[in-house]
Amino acid sequence: MKSSPLGLSLLLAVVLLGAGGGSPAVARDTVLLKNGQTREGQIVGVSGNNVQLRINEATAGIPLGDIQEIRMDAPSEFEAAATQLAAGDTANALVALQRINDTFAGLPAPWAQRAAALLGDAKLAGGDSNGARAAYEQFRQTYPEATALADLGSARLAVEEGQYDEARTLVSGLLAASPTTALAATGEGAALSQAHYLQGRLLESDGDYQGALENYLKASVVFSGDPNAATAAQARADALRADHPGLIAP
Repeated sequence: MKSSPLGLSLLLAVVLLGAGGGSPAVARDTVLLKNGQTREGQIVGVSGNNVQLRINEATAGIPLGDIQEIRMDAPSEFEAAATQLAAGDTANALVALQRINDTFAGLPAPWAQRAAALLGDAKLAGGDSNGARAAYEQFRQTYPEATALADLGSARLAVEEGQYDEARTLVSGLLAASPTTALAATGEGAALSQAHYLQGRLLESDGDYQGALENYLKASVVFSGDPNAATAAQARADALRADHPGLIAP
């Protein structure tokens, strides 16, 4: 007896549902361990010194000291918070960044490091200098290897508080690689974007508007890896050219 097309279709539907075809796909994160082993699942946060990895219905803690590398895309909430901060929506960005850091602080992933640094930036943008200082200090403790981002936070705070000599010392070290860098890697480009923005702020405070403009344009065009710094730099470049029509773009 031959099977009808309808019967075959129903059978195929049952097979697909049984294989999970009817359930929405869940992103799988990868944890590479120092012993060469690999764990896959959904990273749901960091608790104490352990990354919490959900595998099926169970959640296991993996010690941070055992981890070689984390492969996990940044959550959409992080991208939205970064966009909000760049657009000046500081209040909502701060709420989202605090929530992200409460969940993922300490995760050895570039986006998690950036989220921790942006928390300080958001507090500073909201006028909370003490909160920003505490966030930057916490960042240094949580990610001691991320010296560039830590120094950028300290330099940003120094600029906002008018401590220009301290800021110059920090920024000069960060800009050392800029003249020899034509195409920066993602992380390096973000750091250079922020550093050139801060250098522009310093030069503008000195009255060197041409030098400030050049650094703002480097931050917004040449090294535009950090959207927040690029947006702020472009705004200040536009304001400088409006106030000083004789300035020449490099």
